[in-house]
Amino acid sequence: MKKLVLVVAGLVFSTSSFAASFNCDKAATFVEKAICNNEEIGKLDDELGANFKAMKNSDIGKGSIKDLISTQKKWLSVRNKCTNDQFLIDSYSKRIEAICEYPVISGVHPC
Repeated sequence: MKKLVLVVAGLVFSTSSFAASFNCDKAATFVEKAICNNEEIGKLDDELGANFKAMKNSDIGKGSIKDLISTQKKWLSVRNKCTNDQFLIDSYSKRIEAICEYPVISGVHPC
């Protein structure tokens, strides 16, 4: 019994090192469940969200901001069709890299 309690406690605390941008109790799709249950994917989701927000709020120009938002929507559409963890990890990694490649007109590059 003591061993079971430790295992359950470990599961509860192991998923708290990253925070999904939605309620994991309501995760319905494969992607949502992967974000909540796979620590690496959850962290990539956090990183992408932070980088997207930083780039959107930086001085990249109005046209680039529109492009950033448009390409994010397209990426989300493709991401939501993922059916395995490795494809998600690869997809997130490529998107994070793409977002950070936007040139900043002035100020410090946020990525």
